[in-house]
Amino acid sequence: MKKKQAFYRSILILLLCGVGFMYSQSDSFFQQVEESVAASIQTGVQVGQEALPIELTTLNGKQVSLDDFIGQPVVLNFFATWCHPCQEEMPVILEMEKRLKEKGAAFLAINMTSQEKSKAEINPFLQHFRATFDPLLDEDGETMKKYQIIGIPTTIIIDEQGVIIQRINGGLTFDLMEDLVLFQ
Repeated sequence: MKKKQAFYRSILILLLCGVGFMYSQSDSFFQQVEESVAASIQTGVQVGQEALPIELTTLNGKQVSLDDFIGQPVVLNFFATWCHPCQEEMPVILEMEKRLKEKGAAFLAINMTSQEKSKAEINPFLQHFRATFDPLLDEDGETMKKYQIIGIPTTIIIDEQGVIIQRINGGLTFDLMEDLVLFQ
């Protein structure tokens, strides 16, 4: 009887050692999976891709980089003052900006300055709508090209890890704003 108990104890000890070994290896396995998934995400401008870097100056002269917002969701909104859908969308943008701040998300308005008649038109446009945000200026049009902005307004939502999770080509309405991933 004692031999049988010793045998079962030995088996139990071997099983526990095996489980312990497997558990100790699981971290490296999960790390490999995470690295594999990260490597499969390409940089780009479409949903599921890691957002391309942006570094622009605001209307008030502050240098801003998309990297400044790693760890929090970011909403990019591309607009121009002469754009009628951008003008119609502006009340929605102001409400969205307020709600994003409450959620701890960042809002970056990017003015297509290279498409404007004059940079001097931006401030009166913002004042007309009582906008308090300081837009980034795409003065040379490089950000517009990089992000493949064909029509404006365009809104891009980026998650905490820097991956694009939603892209809306065209103007936002209050109903569309409610359907944004960040507000669900």
